[in-house]
Parts: sequence; C-alpha cells; structure tokens
Amino acid sequence: MLIAVCCDRGAPGSTTTSLALGVSTPEPTIVVEADPYGGDLALRCVAPGGHGEAFPPTPTVLTLATEARTTVTPGLAAGKAHEFTGSTRVVPGHFSAEQAAGVKNWAPLAEALRASASRVVADLGRIHSSSPTIPVAAAADVVVMVTRPEVGAVMHLKDRLERLAPVLANIRNAPPVVVPVVVTPKRFAGAVLEHVGRMLAPSNAAGVIAGIGWIALDPTGVEAMHAGQVGGKKNARTPLLKSAGVLNDQINQAAGVGPYGTPEAAQVDAYAGHGEEA
Repeated sequence: MLIAVCCDRGAPGSTTTSLALGVSTPEPTIVVEADPYGGDLALRCVAPGGHGEAFPPTPTVLTLATEARTTVTPGLAAGKAHEFTGSTRVVPGHFSAEQAAGVKNWAPLAEALRASASRVVADLGRIHSSSPTIPVAAAADVVVMVTRPEVGAVMHLKDRLERLAPVLANIRNAPPVVVPVVVTPKRFAGAVLEHVGRMLAPSNAAGVIAGIGWIALDPTGVEAMHAGQVGGKKNARTPLLKSAGVLNDQINQAAGVGPYGTPEAAQVDAYAGHGEEA
C-alpha cells in the first residue's frame, strides 16, 4: 500500500505524521521523504546503534528517483532505505531544493513506490496542483492531508483539496481517497474533529473524504521517536504513537472500503485502547 502525506501552507506536520505512521505499526514500512523542496529527516533521526549519529548522506530519495527511471522492482525502494527501527526503514530526502533540479519527472518514483513489496508512506510536504510530486499523490491508495485546527489552516486545506481532487482524479482515472488529519492535543481532539468536519462538509470535494483523523501534538513523543525510542509499552503508549496507531487503522479501512462514515467520537474513543505495543 502507498500512503501519500502532504499539507498546505501554514500547516506543518507532514514529516512527523509520516514517520509516526511508519513506526507505530509492526507492518514493514518504508518512510520516504519525497518533498521536492528538500527535507531534514536524516538530520532529525538517530541511526540505530546508540551512537547518536544521523543517517549517511546517501542514498536519498533522489537516488531512488534516478534509478527508477531505468528499472522498477518490488525491492527497489527498500534497497535505498536506511534501517531505523525494527520494522521501519527510511529513505531521507535531499537537503535543498536545488539538488532536485535534475529530476524532471517524478512519475518513475511514483511507479517504484507503488511497486514496493513493503508498505510505503511518502512525505510530499506542501503540495499544490502543479507540484512535481503530483504523480506520487495520484498513485497513492490514500492521500493524508495534514492541517492544524486553526480556522485559517482548515480553510486553506479545504481550498487545496477542492483544487487537488479533480487533478488527481484525472491522472488516476478514479476519485482519490483522502483522509484529512488534524494535529491537536488529545484532550481537544473530539471537539476539533467535530468542528473541522462541519467546515469541510460543504466542500465541493467532500465526496472524496474518507473520514477525518487526528494526530497528537506531542513534542516529547516526537523527540523520543526521532531517537528511535519506539519499542516497549512505555514508548508505544506516547500520545503521538497511540494516535498514529489509530490513524493507521483508519487509513487501512479507507484504502479497503473507500469513503466511510466513522463518528468522530468513535475515533477518539479508539485511542484509549490503542498502542499497547508499537
């Protein structure tokens, strides 16, 4: 399965959400930092081994995109990924936008990610209808659009979704499956999801929305995740990873059955019993 994670301006959180979706499930997952404008996941995360070292400078997503031009195999993405946790590997992004100048066509990368034998979570960063990585979003089984609960951020997401949905549908010859995700503390999640749902209900793209999810605003949990501290009951039960586990379940359901109507309260309640193990 290919999950594309993206956001609109003023709504950061796609990289943290992508990594959390990867490490919060025992299913083998490759997290690919595919933001064409560059990223810093390799600097944020600590490579396994306990020495506090970042990932090696190569391979990156540009290595994968380049090789995908000539060959695509089920193991191509995994072969360019660095080990992070027991079930999660990472393909970090390039550091600056200028480094991506040589990649004129991101469709081969989309094909390689789609063909992967492992589950793939692709962080596309900020996206618009002319973004180079639109082919990756169009190839995804589910598009996760991350936003903040502020009115301005949600309205930007609504506008972005209305513009993106027909573009993605035209490329894939079918409507996309979209799960908007709000970054918010758990104690506010129920009210926030209800509020965001009301704001998105009149959207012209409401028909492609397969429920609304949330991911915990949890700075301490983010630090632990970047350090690779995701094993055992204590770390698996951080608000970040518990919410990511519930979100993974929601994404899997959306990918399997298309749009569905899960009451927002039920999504929050599911959090309470989730995350006993990472």
